[in-house]
Amino acid sequence: MNFGELKTRLKKGDISQLYLLSGEEAYYIQRAEEAILKTLFPKGYNVEDVQIVDGTSLSIIDFIGMVETVPFFSPKNVIIVRDAVMFKAKNKGGEAAGKDSAKQAAAKEERLYKLFANMPDFSIVIFELREKADGRKKLYKEFSKHAQIMEAVPVRAYNIDEWLQGKLQEIHKTMDREAHAYFVRAVSMMDNISLGFLDKEMEKLSLFMEAEQKLIDRDTLVQVFSDVPEINGYAMNDAISNHDIKKALYLFNKQQEQGVYIVPIISQLVYFVRQMWQAKTMLNKGLRDRAFGQAIGVSHPFIIKKIIRECQGFSEEILKNAFLQLAECDLRAKTGRLDNAEVEAVIISLCANSDSRNID
Repeated sequence: MNFGELKTRLKKGDISQLYLLSGEEAYYIQRAEEAILKTLFPKGYNVEDVQIVDGTSLSIIDFIGMVETVPFFSPKNVIIVRDAVMFKAKNKGGEAAGKDSAKQAAAKEERLYKLFANMPDFSIVIFELREKADGRKKLYKEFSKHAQIMEAVPVRAYNIDEWLQGKLQEIHKTMDREAHAYFVRAVSMMDNISLGFLDKEMEKLSLFMEAEQKLIDRDTLVQVFSDVPEINGYAMNDAISNHDIKKALYLFNKQQEQGVYIVPIISQLVYFVRQMWQAKTMLNKGLRDRAFGQAIGVSHPFIIKKIIRECQGFSEEILKNAFLQLAECDLRAKTGRLDNAEVEAVIISLCANSDSRNID
């Protein structure tokens, strides 16, 4: 199950004594832990209410002892096992490889399986592993019979909406179509999407807006996100789409002032030019709407319409020349021979020239 499904179960009172929170998206693991603890301790909890242990050095015998120990200062014995290597494909921690005979190791695992099947009423265990768990292991299969398992799948631009809608509900805001399209396309520019970072930016956005202002428009979003390098990269491409030379050059230089290396900036431009060129080709073939979106890897209807409108502002020859020039700029940047004016020249050529055969 995913984080949303886990939250739904918790709201319904469906609480397990065993959890495994695993996957590459640390943000969801942290949020899931918080949600479980909030459900277990609705009025808050003290340090002595929760034991946090390191799974890399936790032996099976010690773990069983912890679970079976009756709590003295709390009605619940809640144990969080961080870095639960026992669920990894290769157990690099925990029991040492040659310490026990195969028979002894098997006997200990059998005790662990029996514990999973007959957990003491007072104990709840949350295992956390910030990578994908190995579902082929017998340990995982036995555990899954008695536990709730959440998979924290990395978020990409195409599935960011689930997180975004949840966050908007949390801050009691909505987004108009243009703001939503801007956000999704800006996120697609990020090499690695950090939900923790986006979460903080959305909180900042909420504080920036008046309490009674519920609708986030594009201008507000741009204003708050203006210092984010990836957002500036998208904004630069957006300015090129609007043939705004002054703004495009300003954003190009602003990224460098923020410490962004020139190669990623060139990559952003290449991505944009390639998408426009590909869209132009698909449009000339007569593709529209959903078929057009599938061809260029975009699903959001508003974004599809925006790309169709934007690509018509460039001729194929302009895009081809820009692509070749950027490839040369990329090579020169990686060999330390690039003059930034060369990239600026490409930006100017894209902004200054437009396709005279534009279709409304």
